[in-house]
Amino acid sequence: MDWLTTLRRSGGINALSRQIGASPADVSAAVTALLPALLAGLRQAADTLGEGDAGVQSLVDVLAELGGGQLAADIMGPGPLDTTPGNLLLDRVLGPEVARRAVLVEAERAEGLDPELGARVLPALAMLVGGYITARAGGSGAEGSGGLGDLADTLTSDVNDSGADRI
Repeated sequence: MDWLTTLRRSGGINALSRQIGASPADVSAAVTALLPALLAGLRQAADTLGEGDAGVQSLVDVLAELGGGQLAADIMGPGPLDTTPGNLLLDRVLGPEVARRAVLVEAERAEGLDPELGARVLPALAMLVGGYITARAGGSGAEGSGGLGDLADTLTSDVNDSGADRI
């Protein structure tokens, strides 16, 4: 799955822009810089939680506990944004605050990302992606054919592919 394309086509980039009060261009650049680290963290979390389908199901269960599809709905909706669930998800997939800062520093070094913007985008991006994953796992069709089998293929690491934009 090409997450960057999905986020653009679904209106996710514009929703993130509206929710955090930054231009769509700036948010798109921040998403481009932060998405690989977030996806790698989600893949690692699934691998840590179990092998294959079991790890994917465990990750989906964690996402459901944090709000499931409502995570994405909160980003896409008009209401004020509470990023607490996004920060809790980041704690699970990236680690403590110091690990998040390392991700932001790397994004600043590699992509020129403003760390303040990155810090605002990262938890909201985690919510959006987490909500999309939950919707796919539930077979809602929101992001394609859905289903756990499809997610297992895209959540597990592929040793022959860098997978920077795949989960």
